Amino acid sequence: MRFSKYVKDKMNYILVFIVYCLGLVAYLKAMTVAQNVVWVVIFISNLFFWIGFVVNFWKKSAYFKNVNKIMDGLEEKYLISEILEKPRREENLAHFQILKRASKSMLENVNQVKTVQKEYKEYIESWVHEVKIPITSGKLLCENHKSEVTQKLEEELEQINNYVEQALFYARLDQVSNDFMIRKVDLGEVVKNVLARNKKVMIQNQMKVDVENDKVFAYTDEKWLEFILNQIMINSVQYKSEKNPEIRIGMKENKENVELWLKDNGIGIKASEIDRIFEKGFTGTNGRRQKKSTGIGLYLCKRLCEELGMEMEAESKENEYTKLTIFIPRNKKLGE
Repeated sequence: MRFSKYVKDKMNYILVFIVYCLGLVAYLKAMTVAQNVVWVVIFISNLFFWIGFVVNFWKKSAYFKNVNKIMDGLEEKYLISEILEKPRREENLAHFQILKRASKSMLENVNQVKTVQKEYKEYIESWVHEVKIPITSGKLLCENHKSEVTQKLEEELEQINNYVEQALFYARLDQVSNDFMIRKVDLGEVVKNVLARNKKVMIQNQMKVDVENDKVFAYTDEKWLEFILNQIMINSVQYKSEKNPEIRIGMKENKENVELWLKDNGIGIKASEIDRIFEKGFTGTNGRRQKKSTGIGLYLCKRLCEELGMEMEAESKENEYTKLTIFIPRNKKLGE
């Protein structure tokens, strides 16, 4: 709250006081009061007026500073009226009651939206679990009746399965802390699980895989980390090189963290787009060209890493390689 603006807002009071002072001077002179007495009266009047003016400004400024401090500490700022003390002055009380009514209406709307959102998320989770049953059945049928057609069908079913998983993990984004379990994880085993899941698609795309130093442990959630790695691997296959496609996976322990990285020799990412690949819905030149990208996979990976206390970085050179690195805090459980 700036004093200059406060003065501007109170200009009508100041003008009234000036008129009062001029009227008082005229009256005292008409009463033939001595000049020095007139000046003393005007001085005292101004002294009391401006002291009251400054004190009032100071009180209001301190009040709003305190309100802003309270607001900064509130996660749900629309609840400010529940924290503030009830004012004593009638004018302020009227404003306070209006604020309370507005906050109550906002709270009702927020609760309604939260309820609808919760019901929708529960439906999505239920739908995902239900739809996975026919997907699994279809894949088993393809396994038992191998042919060129069923092989292609199995590829499509796996792609559907990946999209379904994305929907599930996206729905759970705001509830990650309720679902994950941080424990000591063998990163080599996590990588093996992801490779096993993608074994067929890797063979079909003739992709070579090289895993380096797979005897590294870290504190993280195994299920969520597998999902992140799987999304990265899907991207590597999707944007593979047409000549000798290869994926290298490695891990190493540093003083403060554990690095888990995946590097491919695919078509790479434009330098102008590398900083945007984690944005929701961003598909980039490669995604638009192949018309297969949803722009959700890497966004989910980044968000999940943040929720798990990890970091993710990307580097790439067009037509040469793309490398994604996950930094897992070493020997540190989330929340400690």
